[in-house]
Amino acid sequence: MNTLAALQATVHGGIKIDSPVISVNTQMEGIINQIAQFVNTADNHTSDALEKFKKLEQFITAQRRTLATAVSAAKKTAAADERRAEADRKADAKRREKEAAAADRKAQLELKKVRKAALRSILTKYVKKPKSPIAGKDEEGQKKWALIGAKSNFHPIRVAANKAAREAKKAQKEADAAARKERNAGKPKNGDYARFCKWFKADEDEIAAAGCANKRDYNKEVWADGIELAWGQWTDDEDISWDVFKKSTAAPWNIDQ
Repeated sequence: MNTLAALQATVHGGIKIDSPVISVNTQMEGIINQIAQFVNTADNHTSDALEKFKKLEQFITAQRRTLATAVSAAKKTAAADERRAEADRKADAKRREKEAAAADRKAQLELKKVRKAALRSILTKYVKKPKSPIAGKDEEGQKKWALIGAKSNFHPIRVAANKAAREAKKAQKEADAAARKERNAGKPKNGDYARFCKWFKADEDEIAAAGCANKRDYNKEVWADGIELAWGQWTDDEDISWDVFKKSTAAPWNIDQ
């Protein structure tokens, strides 16, 4: 009974079991030994001792559940802490990456500026601006230079030469026009086709059968290939060609011409 009371007092007092800094009576091994001693003691082989042992068993079961809940909560807390720490590590790594990228862009920009300045310095050193013809001249010298330029541009001989060139160009243009007119003199215009189009009649069915979109296209096709496509032979004289006949006075559209 003393052992059972000691066990209950130990559990109720919240003393950690199996702790190396606690006396042997509070270690798990000591508790197990005490329980075994309680069970094996002949004086405890009574119904009253059994009931008290059952109560201890129930109490230990409840404490085990409490301990299991505390262990589970501790694991969850530790996992949450680890997740927060991992998130902080990732955020810190990302921040450092952004800072490094920004620093690299800044360094590249500064490098471009340095290179551009160096290139400008080299170009300034080796590339010289063209010297002005009036550079270093006083006011009198500048006036003299202006008079020389004016005389060069408006010299009477140069003016006369320019005028002669313009007149020659105009004369050549007129001669070319006269030559074209002479070449085309006596050539009749295409009045035969115009008269044919006015004389030639065709309805929509004929135009569609010929595969033409309109009367104008049909006129072009018949004028090129011959009126026999729609009307039969154009003349009784088989020796005359269509190209000759369509422009001759024998054609019905040219009879009155």
